[in-house]
Amino acid sequence: IKVLDIKTVLVPMTQLKTPPGGVRTIGVLALQGAFEEHEAMFKKLPQHLVDQFRVIQVRKIEELDACEALVIPGGESTTMKIIAGTDEFMAKLRAYVHGGPGADGEKRKPRPVWGTCAGCIMLSEDVVNTIGQGGQEQPAKRCKYGDPVGGLDVATCRNFFGRQAQSFEAAVVAGAKGDGKDAEARREAFDHFPAVFIRAPAILRAGDSVRELAKVVHPSITSGPGAEGVTVAAESDQILVTTFHPELTNDHRIHQYFVEKFVLKI
Repeated sequence: IKVLDIKTVLVPMTQLKTPPGGVRTIGVLALQGAFEEHEAMFKKLPQHLVDQFRVIQVRKIEELDACEALVIPGGESTTMKIIAGTDEFMAKLRAYVHGGPGADGEKRKPRPVWGTCAGCIMLSEDVVNTIGQGGQEQPAKRCKYGDPVGGLDVATCRNFFGRQAQSFEAAVVAGAKGDGKDAEARREAFDHFPAVFIRAPAILRAGDSVRELAKVVHPSITSGPGAEGVTVAAESDQILVTTFHPELTNDHRIHQYFVEKFVLKI
């Protein structure tokens, strides 16, 4: 696991320069987790898309201001909050997601964000620690390192499929319903995606503003929550979450979906 001391990282001035006109900036939160893998995956997209954006690693609040979209990678959500505890980073991250002033004091609207695994937990409005006998949820205790960022109206259960030893790979099934260009794009991006689940959470409930994008059936879950498939990807108009790690596969469909729908809004 990559862990960086945020206090010792200098912001490269070339990274904060305004890109050429029309080029969007995608930030990848580079505090801890698989941020390099996300960056590499974006660079594998078709050239006509790559020409329209650049990717920077985000470790300082000034770098958040430079981004039109952000990825919060997998890793460990509590560790991320510990590392980000300086320079009011978490407060500015919440302002990035919900809307509010940046490091420069300028108020901005909510911007697109994609959270994978731990990033999904950070963006969830409600977090559940475990599912007990009879399907009873055990609410998460308040973290002494701060509350989640929130923003997406979902309840997410940490380590739903088990600990590190229970990590697995499985193809997900697209849950997108309906007709039209948007529904078809969702199905093309998510159906039969070869997902990697590492101490993965799962989405237990979703509000009316949330679209459920994909489910997975785990062979060891034969009864109770998840027996007929559990939600592992969802979105609102500004936020995308996946409880698995698309960046650890050779399939760039979901990265392309994020760029086309959330960043370039094609």
